[in-house]
Amino acid sequence: MMQPVQRTLPLAMAGTGARVRLVEVTGNQRSARRLAELGMIPGSHLTIMNDHGGTLLIAVGDTRLALGAGVAHSVLVSALD
Repeated sequence: MMQPVQRTLPLAMAGTGARVRLVEVTGNQRSARRLAELGMIPGSHLTIMNDHGGTLLIAVGDTRLALGAGVAHSVLVSALD
């Protein structure tokens, strides 16, 4: 049975209030490792609390994180069903 195609987009493009699932962190391994230490692993649910035109404030569980535009563009997410 074929799996449905999962549409992904950069976290930076999701918009304030979006609830998404982390699919993949692209870019360098150091950034990916640091984000994983902060709870941002594939499959985790994220909520964009605020988009300050480059810096995103996101929620990962009970944790709040501020991500710069470069990092936010390297995080690929999909919409929660």
